[in-house]
Amino acid sequence: MSEENRFITERKQKINLWEEKGFAGYANKFDRTHTSQEAKKKSEDEKATLRDATIIMNDIPSEELSLCGRITNKRAMGKLAFLRINDTGGDFQICLSQKIIGDEFKSFLKMIDLGDFCGFSGELFFTKHGEPTLMAKTITPLSKALRPLPEKWAGVSDTEMCYRERNLDLVSNKETFERFKLRSKLIQEVRHFFEEKDFYEVETAILQPQAGGAMAKVFETHHNALDHNFVLRISLELDLKRAIGGGFERIFEIGKNFRNEGSDPSHLQEFTMCEWYAAYQDLETNKQWTEELFHRFCQKVFRKEIFTVVDADGNETEINFGGKFAEARFPDLLKEYANIDMFAASDEVVVAKAKEVGVEKIEGVGRANLLDDIYKKTARGKLIQPTFVFDYPEDLKPLARPNGDGTASCFQLVVNGWEIVNSYGELIDPQVQRKLLEAQAAAREAGDDEAMPIDEVFLKAMEHGFPPMTGSGFGIDRLMAIFTGQPNLRDVVLFPTMRPKQ
Repeated sequence: MSEENRFITERKQKINLWEEKGFAGYANKFDRTHTSQEAKKKSEDEKATLRDATIIMNDIPSEELSLCGRITNKRAMGKLAFLRINDTGGDFQICLSQKIIGDEFKSFLKMIDLGDFCGFSGELFFTKHGEPTLMAKTITPLSKALRPLPEKWAGVSDTEMCYRERNLDLVSNKETFERFKLRSKLIQEVRHFFEEKDFYEVETAILQPQAGGAMAKVFETHHNALDHNFVLRISLELDLKRAIGGGFERIFEIGKNFRNEGSDPSHLQEFTMCEWYAAYQDLETNKQWTEELFHRFCQKVFRKEIFTVVDADGNETEINFGGKFAEARFPDLLKEYANIDMFAASDEVVVAKAKEVGVEKIEGVGRANLLDDIYKKTARGKLIQPTFVFDYPEDLKPLARPNGDGTASCFQLVVNGWEIVNSYGELIDPQVQRKLLEAQAAAREAGDDEAMPIDEVFLKAMEHGFPPMTGSGFGIDRLMAIFTGQPNLRDVVLFPTMRPKQ
């Protein structure tokens, strides 16, 4: 029998011991009065009135407080034992005394294992080392863990195992657990921010008859009831704009997008986006809101403005989100880092430069996309501090308002070489929009598989009239990776998609 199977067999037998003592192997409920955080606060607030441990053991502990959680540590010392339990708020120490528990003291210690869930009721006190502790009067086993925790609580060190079995990573690595609590708080702050600005939160369809709103390859599926092929959305944009056309003036959505493309530390095929649209506002408003939102994250979620990240070369560097963000123009960055004039350079020069800087796919790719690839190869990685990059090529942003000089009314916020925010002064002229999408469709026919198709439903909605508007979106995953100093997006996604082992 393998060691793993031996562990499981032994623990199954202990369930029988629980049941012999009158406890269910897997309880239905436990009435907890306090979390670990609340118990610590209560201990500090009432420190002057708490009884000493020796007095409690010579008396009967009150059952004024009940805690529960997973047992993460167990130390037996003669007639005393100390356990540590974990819950969402942290951990708390439990003291078991043979004098109080009685004859069940030793049998209980044999019945419980690290990883089990138990509930305890009793009285608070401070140890001689000053640690708040619960002197247990009653013990309630709640759930038996059949498998041991990784490396007997030493933690999950294998990166792939962290991704595949995140539950174990959360249990054994406090840093991981706190990171995902921060992610939840960040999303809460996003909602608070937009609620304060009178936005409505909406939900749009994930299954779409065709892709739109971005340039990306799609995941395809078949809808059996409708007998029609659909794709998973690659962007939230088009439906949100249609909602603005329907009368909403300020809306936002937090949702999943799917792009069937390559995976690397800064790209996942399934990722979480937040997009917002506001009627009667322009790009300058979005810039102000972006800075305001990021400053809010620093103040309310992370409590700091300076963050340490790992750059593309593997070096640690500090990023400062305080104050105004830097600004740059896409054409200027191309000129500075790639020595190419995006307005004057011929198509042949653009192709030659793309080959020179190591762009892998060139055949069938349009000029604007090649310029973007050159920028990504040469300039984007140099933008470490938060930088608004304006004036991307018009053909690269067919849903943004053209500036009239070959550039689009847009910006991206780049941090540590990653594109974090994408914002448009939105195009609302249906005739111009049709021409731009027709050009995209022609590029798609010519072999550019990242060009957009024409979406007649969207164009029809625009022909009914859209108000002036601005729109913006940012990736929750990338933002969390920056704020928590993680080099890989999988480190901030609770259960990232992985190739099955079998």
